[in-house]
Amino acid sequence: MIRKISLAICLLTVQQGAFAQQDSEEWQWSVAPYLWAAGITGDVRLGTIESDIDIDFSDIADVLAGAVLVHVETQNDRHGFFGDLVYMALEPDDKVVPLAGNLRTELDSTILELGYQLKVMGNRGLRGLEFGIRYWDFETSLQTEFLGNVERSRDWTDVFVGWRRSRDIGVNWRWVSRMNIGAGGSDFALGLQSTFLRELNSGNAVAIGLKTLTVEYEKDLVGGIPFEVDTSFAGATIGFVFH
Repeated sequence: MIRKISLAICLLTVQQGAFAQQDSEEWQWSVAPYLWAAGITGDVRLGTIESDIDIDFSDIADVLAGAVLVHVETQNDRHGFFGDLVYMALEPDDKVVPLAGNLRTELDSTILELGYQLKVMGNRGLRGLEFGIRYWDFETSLQTEFLGNVERSRDWTDVFVGWRRSRDIGVNWRWVSRMNIGAGGSDFALGLQSTFLRELNSGNAVAIGLKTLTVEYEKDLVGGIPFEVDTSFAGATIGFVFH
């Protein structure tokens, strides 16, 4: 897992992304590490053992064993490339389930997004189309009292298409919204994001907003065991944008 995260960070850094609107034909870049106070809901099933996940964003610090989150972009006048890495290791509280007894769930999630955007100037603000791929890697461990431990790792890649809009909303303030849908490795995936940026005198910016990612994935057999993930990550984000 550490090797995968290191590779993903290298890929994102190479892209040298720009989070902000640029009017120059030269390529501009920025890197934005951020925090995501995500509430997590859904279900994970390995074979006959199913565990629901319901973590409020206020409790995320109690169950979060580790995290790496960074967004990068690079843009010129009309074209841009972007990347986003989310890694979260979760250890929710134990619970009791029928037949299995006391159940401990551990879920390591790596979500790597790489894409291209084409700007389309509109009458009100900047708009653009997005095309890209999103890589998912779920490492799931269900530790049961009576049935032993069940561990599985599964990764897949989706193709997504989306829409982006950027608009100035005041002096030194800008609003950026994104929406995309994807499928391929998964049955369905949806991404929504709304971010407000406060430009600073240094040329950098503070970013605050909301972000949601939903994925539905089901395979009959993964290592001989049925595997299913139906999960949503949703919550507030805050980050610092280095230009």
